[in-house]
Amino acid sequence: MMRQIGLILITFAFIGCSSSPNVSSVTAITQSNSVVVTDLMHELEREHIAGTFDGMVLVVHERETLLEAAFGLADRQQMRKNDADVVYDMGSIAKTFTAAAVLQLAANNKIELTQTLVEFYPNAPDELKLITVTQLLGHTSGLDNFHNDSDFEFMDKAEAERRILSMPLIAKPGDKTAYSNAAYTLLAAIVEKVSHQPFQEYIQTQILSPLHLYKTGFYQDGRLIDSKIARGYGGDDPGQTTFEKELTWALMGAGGMVTSVDDLATWFSALRSGRFLPENSLNDAFTKANDRWLLGSLAQTEINGNTVIQMGGSTDYGYTALIQFVPHHDLMIILLLNAHNNKYRNVTHHQLSRKHILPILLREFE
Repeated sequence: MMRQIGLILITFAFIGCSSSPNVSSVTAITQSNSVVVTDLMHELEREHIAGTFDGMVLVVHERETLLEAAFGLADRQQMRKNDADVVYDMGSIAKTFTAAAVLQLAANNKIELTQTLVEFYPNAPDELKLITVTQLLGHTSGLDNFHNDSDFEFMDKAEAERRILSMPLIAKPGDKTAYSNAAYTLLAAIVEKVSHQPFQEYIQTQILSPLHLYKTGFYQDGRLIDSKIARGYGGDDPGQTTFEKELTWALMGAGGMVTSVDDLATWFSALRSGRFLPENSLNDAFTKANDRWLLGSLAQTEINGNTVIQMGGSTDYGYTALIQFVPHHDLMIILLLNAHNNKYRNVTHHQLSRKHILPILLREFE
């Protein structure tokens, strides 16, 4: 992404005299000279100084970057600021990579979206056998979540599959939209069955490397060990990172991935254009799975009278993340945040956009 260096504004506020002071820092990496962007920066700076969030914000209009700004610290102990090179937990945005893998395999005639679970798991209980790949992608499979105590509970693939396939359905397949992490863990296992590659290897070799997403990967990814990893500040155990956790099949396919703000912008561009697919393939990432979900693991909703396509995620330690796209205005917002306070807690990404970013931007473009 080409950057023009704009206004740089840095504000420090030291509170107390502990070894890890709270520091407010704002750096506009790219900022247009428009009034609306100036207003947006002032609004975000107020919220940041109030402790609402730390992290990266990117706003792109008609493929031109209006604002890319860093707020706060990636590591408070080391006094290391957030910036565009820092890597953050993306939470459930990882599901877009799982969905893309499935759509890529479908484009290569390795899988069909109408296939049912019985074709991959012949011994599955009868009530699960007719679940389709499309229903798994669109959260209408009827599958509940299979782990609730911790995202970091260790289990291998066999244990995850056993738990998922032994759960009673919460609805008949296709009858109800119910968000399911279990569905995406099962999709990751199906990717392995169809591709004959470990899921992480498939994502790396078939998606990340071809798209040059060098700051995107899984927890403990050896390629990212030397990267600047944002530590999380919110909830329990502040100052920890999810990246250091062992990647368990409790998360595989549904989370467990990290990225940078520019990588995430590149990824969303690839989802829009179909660059992750074979040449001349039909791009189904934005095709409706149902009234709520698109096949690319993107939700379609309405905010302030505008259709918004989005995917968000939150994880332990204060990480929240969001991709939002307003098609009518060709407007994209990306948030990768590593801290929050009690104002919005683990929905800081959604509330920051809905209450502080979109109202300012949409007033300008309406």
